[in-house]
Amino acid sequence: MNKYNNSKFVTKEGKWDSKREYYRYHVLLKAQKDGLISDLQRQVKYELVPASTEEYLVQLKTKVKTKTRVVEKAITYTCDFQYTKDGKLVVEDVKISPKLLPEEYVLKRKLMLALRGIRIKQVYDPYDPI
Repeated sequence: MNKYNNSKFVTKEGKWDSKREYYRYHVLLKAQKDGLISDLQRQVKYELVPASTEEYLVQLKTKVKTKTRVVEKAITYTCDFQYTKDGKLVVEDVKISPKLLPEEYVLKRKLMLALRGIRIKQVYDPYDPI
């Protein structure tokens, strides 16, 4: 089980977070084959807030070296699918219900819109039309 209580599984096409996501992928593949969408990609990662780093000094035998360490990790969002439809980028996330959206996801969805101008398309039924 993953953090959202979905059962992960593996097929010849790759690893999947849920069966809903797997079924949606096949709907999107058909849509791409039929020419309704193009450039279908899975698990595209977006950096929303870059990592914060700081420099520090390390004393070596003969000199002092400056190194960098991460103070705060970057905040990223990874979509389930990304594709182009009618010349526009579509970023899609498969969810079980609009009432069961994790707070972390909602925050990242808002950041995607505010920082990148990308509205995430939430799909609840994997067989929904494109």
